[in-house]
Amino acid sequence: MNPVHVLGDEERVDEPPPFMSEAIAALGEDFPGEAMLYREGMNYWLRTAESCGDGHAQGNIWPWASVTKQVIATLVMQEVERGRVALDALAVSYLPFPASPDAGSPTVRQLLRHQSGLRNPDDTPDDANGIPDFYSTGDHGVDWCLADRGEAVAEGWTYNNCDYIVLGALLEAVTGQPLAGLVNARFREAGLPQMQLPARRPRGVRHYAPDFPIDISRFGASGALLGSLHDMIAFDRALLDGRLLSGESRELMWDSDPQMGYMALGQWVYELPLDGCDTPTRIVERRGDIGAYEVRNFIVPERDIALAMVVHDADFSFGEPWDTGGMSHSVLSAAVCGARA
Repeated sequence: MNPVHVLGDEERVDEPPPFMSEAIAALGEDFPGEAMLYREGMNYWLRTAESCGDGHAQGNIWPWASVTKQVIATLVMQEVERGRVALDALAVSYLPFPASPDAGSPTVRQLLRHQSGLRNPDDTPDDANGIPDFYSTGDHGVDWCLADRGEAVAEGWTYNNCDYIVLGALLEAVTGQPLAGLVNARFREAGLPQMQLPARRPRGVRHYAPDFPIDISRFGASGALLGSLHDMIAFDRALLDGRLLSGESRELMWDSDPQMGYMALGQWVYELPLDGCDTPTRIVERRGDIGAYEVRNFIVPERDIALAMVVHDADFSFGEPWDTGGMSHSVLSAAVCGARA
């Protein structure tokens, strides 16, 4: 088991608080990745991968996968705040769509909630490794996403990476900045670490060898951001304390629809009974996966808590947060409702 250390913004403490020990126990000794908790104004490493090591504050670089969508949704809401984007305006108002005989333009809100009717990269033919070729060697990108689309739907949703690839292009059109530069400019304004949004196969990512069958860069605005869990927690904290969005805009982004499985804009938001808490707790969840990478990002707004976890293990399961026997529920219960220092 790796040495576990506690990381604060400017100080390091050697004696972990009781809730940290409870969260570590809930993870289990065989947890095959990294996990970080923010609680009571401090960041705590619950588990570090081997190459991180004791004293390596930032941790390893991982694919954020669909946690990228949470970032993109935040940037869209920033443009809503600035009055340059309207959630219920047609996306074609901001981004030219090629003509389609079968469909019109979805709204910005429909893109954020996976109701667009766009083509789906997951439906492209599998390559020799069994990967949809959109993510390896086939045609890809926003032009592919906008061609041959169907009608947007008013009820229900269909998960589709093209929705956020199009939103990335929309942000570029509205702001006049390349998406990677826009992300870093907005993160810099909020005092956050700079991010990687690669335009080609990345390097320096944990477990990502040159022969990895998926080209992460092809996920673009839907899943290509790279960073550490420390960076992810920093993003969560900036959402919590209002450095990225006003409270009103953040709550609009987090306003979920129970009829759509508690989908909000770019994330899921629901109340969850946790062991050790007297009342149900509001959870903001964003999950992601690419190949054997699995990512979970949980924000607990009313308690000023965030929990981020990542693994690279095709056989590992986080379980569902509402499953009282699953890992996610156990770790959330310990992290949120565990004993105080």
